[in-house]
Amino acid sequence: MPLREPRTRKGDRELMTEVTTRPGSAIDRDGPQSRTLPGFLAERARDRGDDVCLIDATTGESVSYRALFDGARRLGAGLDVLGVAAGDTVATMVTHSLDTYRLWFGLTDIGVLEVPINTKYKGRMLEHILQDSGATAVVIDPAFHDDLCEVLRSASLPNLRWVLVTGSAAVPRTSAHLETRALTEIWCDALPEDVPAAHDRAPHDLSMVMYTSGTTGPSKGVLVPWGQVDSTTTGVFPEDTYVPGTVLYGPFPPNHIGGRLFASIAIRYGVVAVIRDTFSASAFWTDVERYGCTTTALVSAMANILWKAAAGGHDADNSLRDVLMIPLIPEFKSFETRYGVRICTVFNMTEVSVVTESEWAVDEWRSCGRVRQGGPGYELRIVDAHDYPVPAGEVGELVCRTDTPWAMNAGYFGQPAQTAAAWRNGWFHTGDAFRADDEGRFYFVDRIKDAIRRRGENVSSFEVEREVLDHPDVLDCAAIGVPGELGEEEIKVFVVRTAGAELSAELLIAFMASKCAAFMVPRHVEFVDALPKTQATDRVKKAELRQLEAQRRQARGEVPVTETGS
Repeated sequence: MPLREPRTRKGDRELMTEVTTRPGSAIDRDGPQSRTLPGFLAERARDRGDDVCLIDATTGESVSYRALFDGARRLGAGLDVLGVAAGDTVATMVTHSLDTYRLWFGLTDIGVLEVPINTKYKGRMLEHILQDSGATAVVIDPAFHDDLCEVLRSASLPNLRWVLVTGSAAVPRTSAHLETRALTEIWCDALPEDVPAAHDRAPHDLSMVMYTSGTTGPSKGVLVPWGQVDSTTTGVFPEDTYVPGTVLYGPFPPNHIGGRLFASIAIRYGVVAVIRDTFSASAFWTDVERYGCTTTALVSAMANILWKAAAGGHDADNSLRDVLMIPLIPEFKSFETRYGVRICTVFNMTEVSVVTESEWAVDEWRSCGRVRQGGPGYELRIVDAHDYPVPAGEVGELVCRTDTPWAMNAGYFGQPAQTAAAWRNGWFHTGDAFRADDEGRFYFVDRIKDAIRRRGENVSSFEVEREVLDHPDVLDCAAIGVPGELGEEEIKVFVVRTAGAELSAELLIAFMASKCAAFMVPRHVEFVDALPKTQATDRVKKAELRQLEAQRRQARGEVPVTETGS
């Protein structure tokens, strides 16, 4: 192996990485530490090597446990020979494919932290993550190479040394000072004898740096330990989900924990997972039928699309049986009957894993469940601005902690002040407004920064949106606060109509007035073709909508009129 050049210290970022990532950490299998995903993959490769582990629905390609394990080792060994060192960060900007997992486990094998990047990012957003993470290498699909080159023309990225392009086509040079290679060139044809087999990782070892969606500010890199990956993997579905013949379907991109979830479950429980980069309404049922998928997850926007599709005479004639729906749509019981499935729900976020109990017997659709008990267990509180608990029924911020070490985030990469603020008083502060009832059920109210102050009331944009979505002609919507003529705010909703619908603002406002409190009825309605959303979680980027409104007000010096159409 060639000698490596001395590396410059990167301050607290590098220190944090060195402290929490120790390649080959010993696991006492009879002690309190639990096995994590890399160890399960090694075990499956040894005991069930020829069984199919993952299928890429886009290409139809599949991979066995042994092939995935060996491919990851070959790729990791090649990166090690190239000079990528333990403690480095490597950015990956690739669509969801089998290479996603060869990279994840290959980087893990040599003690390198992966930084998955949203493939839609370009310009300032892409530059921010590359700078903030201090990535020494970027693995990128050819389709996004031009976006990277554009950033490199003006950005200062002193740590970046290599650009590795996936695929087999000729690789264009990225820039004069970077080494550009095809990813296939660096794979080791055969594993040298002195390259150890992949070790299990301790729960406290970091699995990756996963950047938040950045819906309200610059994205932050969440330090995700392997223990947190495991607590997410074991918490999303009830224990009776994984029976012989289970085939998972995960139509989510890999830059979010939900994208990696289904492959992780497959490896953890020894079942098959089908992956697709993004949800497609036209591909959903085709994929389910082709692969006999039994288990999937839907965010509410996806569930609404499927629910509001034209009903057929045989909608329940499919292989699906289990659906995780986050959050639940009001019609979830009818959804169960129509498609012949059972539905569960939980609350999770990038930083905290799954903190409510996953159960099939959902008794209140507005709730995300009761606190998760055991394996690991959590404590949840709803607190005021000074961290004092509020009474049942009152709205406050959800804070949480766990009885199991490393089942939640290890902080924000290179941001000790942000980490300390989030973890103050021994609890992680989610930034989400919640309430709880007397029976221990928790209810998401809103992102704290998205709440609307109207006529002396704090209005949940989330609850306004749920009411708007009840209208049969509404496919999607987003509610924000805009300046009112008499102070405080008025409610504006951006609405995507179902295909062919001719819904007007007046009809929608009348519909809301017939079923909601007066302070929840929007004053302004704007019909749009689509809403700006995050790729991974389909969450509306409300900051963009608020910025759009601010620009409009500045341009015309007035409060928006009742309706503008597209």
